[in-house]
Amino acid sequence: MTSDCNSKSGFLQKVQRSTRLREALFGAFREEPDTTAYRLIHGEGDGLAGFVVDVYAPFLVVQVTTEEALGSAPLLEEALEGVLQPDGIVRKQRYVQVERGRVPAEAIRGERPPQFLIVKENGIPFEVELLSGLHTGLFTDMRDERARLRRLSRGKRVLNTFAYTGAFSVAAAVGGAETVTTVDVVAKVLERAKRNFGLAGIDPAAHYFVRMEVLEYLSMAKRRGWQFDAVVLDPPTFASFKSGRWSVRTGYPKLLSLALAVLAPEGLLWAAVNTEGLPAEQLWRFVQRAFQEAKREARVLATGGLPADYPTPAGKPEARYLKVSVLQAL
Repeated sequence: MTSDCNSKSGFLQKVQRSTRLREALFGAFREEPDTTAYRLIHGEGDGLAGFVVDVYAPFLVVQVTTEEALGSAPLLEEALEGVLQPDGIVRKQRYVQVERGRVPAEAIRGERPPQFLIVKENGIPFEVELLSGLHTGLFTDMRDERARLRRLSRGKRVLNTFAYTGAFSVAAAVGGAETVTTVDVVAKVLERAKRNFGLAGIDPAAHYFVRMEVLEYLSMAKRRGWQFDAVVLDPPTFASFKSGRWSVRTGYPKLLSLALAVLAPEGLLWAAVNTEGLPAEQLWRFVQRAFQEAKREARVLATGGLPADYPTPAGKPEARYLKVSVLQAL
């Protein structure tokens, strides 16, 4: 961190600057706008290397991403409290992994958040857990793509793979999808997905929730001749399944091939990667090859990436880790 960040006034100035940008995007912290879950501070992009701060109104979650930054965390938290006056602040030491998916987390200032907190994204309610582990249940960097899927889902059969707590699924259902199939290998997150459907006023019984490895499900759907009008591919960078280890770099081509096999004519494909380790050019080569091998034409409807509340330094293009291509298969 730069020297001015190590002073109380330095932290205060950077928090004020970060807050001004987010107020322009989402409204004031205490105004209860349509979106109450977003990134307030994105490390170097906000001049605060070593820190990530997320808003889950009326709480803040401070992620300390390096051991060196830990000593300065109280100064940042004091500045956040002074500028935003949240109900409480949670601190997570992201660089320490207690066990898989869990890091040290504690309520540092103000109130302790409830186990389950309801936030909104473009008016849709979602359940989050601020003290449960590294991830809260909602990845806000995909907000723009969920909004896009919501607009394009009416009357469609939507398949959401690697679905986690079903945020894409809920967006599709709210957008008027005929049916939404939500696939994940973890039972706990599927139950949370069902609760998210209920929060949005959608009957989960009218849709499908499948606990299965995604590649296994896609292979089964291909054998049975099932078709979908929209398929969302938002896989983890790495994963361990019964069938073996999976990585986005080696496994994405097969994933695309299976997805195209179940994508109906004129169907929509969301192809996303969430890692600096796979450049956008490589994702595009994977996509082109998959369509060529499937002997299908395609047109690009949109490309996406990190939203405006995730700024990155202009001199670090690799920091734009999120890449999304939205295509229509003909």
